Amino acid sequence: MAHILILYKLKPGVTRTDFEQWLKISNAPALRGIKRLKGFTVYRVEKRVMEAGEPSVDYVELFDIPDIAGFVSQDIPSPAVRKNMEEFRGFAQSPEYLLATPVSSSSHGI
Repeated sequence: MAHILILYKLKPGVTRTDFEQWLKISNAPALRGIKRLKGFTVYRVEKRVMEAGEPSVDYVELFDIPDIAGFVSQDIPSPAVRKNMEEFRGFAQSPEYLLATPVSSSSHGI
């Protein structure tokens, strides 16, 4: 299972309310239609925990993808995904897409 993390700040002038409305109305249904996307979660970053100051990002997304090769070669180029990505670029400033591999986890719900 591949995991993609997407880290980003909202563009200046974009409100959390407007962005989160788009997430519910447009983005979530579009993502649910992607064949090789097993699951996804969008996290709103509230604050830093261990130090003062503003967080470096406003949101973090986690995608669970069982077939990363098919996702990249077939799902991403599809018209529906391209349209969704274009809309997303209207909200997100310099999103960073990271392929991540788990090296440690907890099954205890910690």
